[in-house]
Amino acid sequence: MNILSDVLSFNLLLAAFAVFPSGMIQGYAGFGGALVAVPFLAILFDPVTGFAMILFVVLFGQGTHFFKAAKSADWHEVGPVAAASSFTMTIGILFLVASDPTFIRKCMGIIIILITLLMASNWSYTGKRGLTGKLFTGGFSGAITGGFGVPGFPLQVMYFHSSSSTVEMKRANVLAALACGLVVAITGLLIQSVYTQEMLIRAVIIAPTFILGAKLGQMIFKVAPADWFQKVTYLILLFTALMLFFF
Repeated sequence: MNILSDVLSFNLLLAAFAVFPSGMIQGYAGFGGALVAVPFLAILFDPVTGFAMILFVVLFGQGTHFFKAAKSADWHEVGPVAAASSFTMTIGILFLVASDPTFIRKCMGIIIILITLLMASNWSYTGKRGLTGKLFTGGFSGAITGGFGVPGFPLQVMYFHSSSSTVEMKRANVLAALACGLVVAITGLLIQSVYTQEMLIRAVIIAPTFILGAKLGQMIFKVAPADWFQKVTYLILLFTALMLFFF
């Protein structure tokens, strides 16, 4: 009872509402849910706590999808990206947990705005799909994710989506890479003793609304035009990023 009294709060209720639209985006696009939720959680709690919570929520809420994707993904494509991301993410987490929360919030806002503008520009990777490109994509996105608590997976998505693979394979590659990143990030935060019993309980409490949002997002994917949903997502991202400069 003492633990529950420490965990339950108005901020937790707001967090449960905040992860619902992020779940919708995750279910619709297969990525991006954490990027939407992190700013809200960083404001309600702190950047490290918000980052740690949403990682657990996404892994818990999408676990079965990740498992299926891992079995069908092209690991020649995913492996180098995931490996480079894991390396830089692990180093980045050391910086994240030691940095001033206010500084991290401002950096989060700037990075989210830049990622959103890049996605909105419909930029597509057109370079060679060799080892160098894979390592750079993974390393850069991993550094952003670990160092600033901003999920940089959309950068990996743009790389995977620029391939000539089928739509199903692209989605599997995205989910497999995301799963690897989540496991590495959670492990890194565990090593840094970031996770507490109270934090994990909070994550479990808000996870159902994320899962519900993801289910709804999957339903919307079947009927709603991608252009319409993308525009709404970009507006939400810009709004949440700007919030980080004022709270």
